[in-house]
Amino acid sequence: MQLNRLTPTPDAAADQIQPLTKIVAAIIIPFLVAAFVILYFFPGESGRRFAWEIKPAMTAVWMGAGYLGGAYFFLRVLLDKQWHRVSAGFWAVTAFTWMMLLATVMHWSRFDLNHLPFQIWLVLYVVTPFLVPFVWWRNQAAVTPVTDASDLLVPAIARGGMGLVGVLMLASCLICYIAPDVAISFWPWTLTPLTARIMGGWFALMGVGGLVMMRRKYWSGWRYEVESIIFVWHALVLLGAFVHAADFKPGTAWFFVAEASAILGLLALHITMQRAVRSS
Repeated sequence: MQLNRLTPTPDAAADQIQPLTKIVAAIIIPFLVAAFVILYFFPGESGRRFAWEIKPAMTAVWMGAGYLGGAYFFLRVLLDKQWHRVSAGFWAVTAFTWMMLLATVMHWSRFDLNHLPFQIWLVLYVVTPFLVPFVWWRNQAAVTPVTDASDLLVPAIARGGMGLVGVLMLASCLICYIAPDVAISFWPWTLTPLTARIMGGWFALMGVGGLVMMRRKYWSGWRYEVESIIFVWHALVLLGAFVHAADFKPGTAWFFVAEASAILGLLALHITMQRAVRSS
């Protein structure tokens, strides 16, 4: 694979992550970690400890793993200094929060307003659909786009593949929200109309994230998002799928193959790009 370098823009001071962005990241992280612990390790306790009871366990595991992936991303926002390395993820998170709010409104009768975990869920998904894009806008307006001094162009085939994944994920999101029965019939474990639309929110995150990343030509704008996807979210999903294999319908081995293939493909890209960066 031939890797081309970008002309570096060395003025890192013009590309700072603003204090407000870091404050918001620091506030969000504990909620994401708590959701991960509850849903991934105690899925049977979701009715008591989470916003609503989630069955089967595999749905909770998928969500919990995704929340930890989000916590990893926001930890990078908190610890890093340069905005161009994290800015792409804010669009994906915005899409996700809007879909969670929409699913909540569409299935309002399913929730108990007197249940404290749901009250926390409601506040988070009323506030974050507006807060996350506002933080992105404030930070974006305050910086001058730069690239890392040792940055590399992401191969066109990888950008094209990510764009295709983005389109497929957004199509899946639309199916989940418009025709949840279709998603329920296709998905490898049992869903309800509510959890089908919740899954659609995660597809929106991947879809918008894929399309935004397709437009980012430099590896530094991809790295943290790829790590969040493969090293945290989908690695934990695949592990959880083996642990909760009894939740799967017959003839759904394709899910394991698809997950493993996606992880290996992104892992190969990550290793290739990081080796090239270190050798520069």
